[in-house]
Amino acid sequence: MTPGRAWKLLLAGIAIVALGGCELKDDGDNLVNGKTLFVERCSQCHVLARANAQGVTGPNLDEAWQQAKKDGFGRSTYAGVVHQQILEPNRNPQVDPATGKELPLMPANLAAGEDAQDIAAYVAQAAAAPGEDAGRLAAVGGGPEGTAEAENGTLSIPVAQGLTYEFADAVAPPGPLTIESVNEQPADHNIAVDGNGVDEVGDVVANGGTSTVEVDLDAGEYAFYCSVPGHREGGMEGVLTVE
Repeated sequence: MTPGRAWKLLLAGIAIVALGGCELKDDGDNLVNGKTLFVERCSQCHVLARANAQGVTGPNLDEAWQQAKKDGFGRSTYAGVVHQQILEPNRNPQVDPATGKELPLMPANLAAGEDAQDIAAYVAQAAAAPGEDAGRLAAVGGGPEGTAEAENGTLSIPVAQGLTYEFADAVAPPGPLTIESVNEQPADHNIAVDGNGVDEVGDVVANGGTSTVEVDLDAGEYAFYCSVPGHREGGMEGVLTVE
């Protein structure tokens, strides 16, 4: 069963329960908290354009809302469905039809209480909504910016929020290089490098761990990326220029 099909069944199966779930909240602290938590904990798996989320292993939340709307549901009901799924994630294994591989299950205890409600409220407001987030919401979950520069043989490319590193690209001189990536997120990430015959993958880490690779690079262009399944495909990569 595809993630999209599973989401449609979920909508149909718990819509009545969801009607009594979450209420959409205004553009204040609740939605800012909801977007912040969504970017940190959910964007690795889901697509949600307003949050710059390009995950590939979970349901596309923009498409799911469009289907829910066609089926006659409102955004408050959709918020309730999302809330219910956070509290009670689907435990049935699903297979990616493109690869035949089993998709990772949504983690249990992703959020609870008001945090879970805030995530659901933000998703319901943002899903397939035209334009971009404004005000304080616009400052949450921005993409990578700037260039990381190697110093004394070490290049630091920390993990930021969601499927992003802090830097969009990097530069380093030819020769031996240690590339480090600190990951403060609870979600797993790492640093890997490929190109020009190089293919090095660092350990997957979380909660303050550091992923490291040791390489010896000739002049040219390389890619740095996260090798956790779905993360590079979701946009967690950049260009390393060696010159």
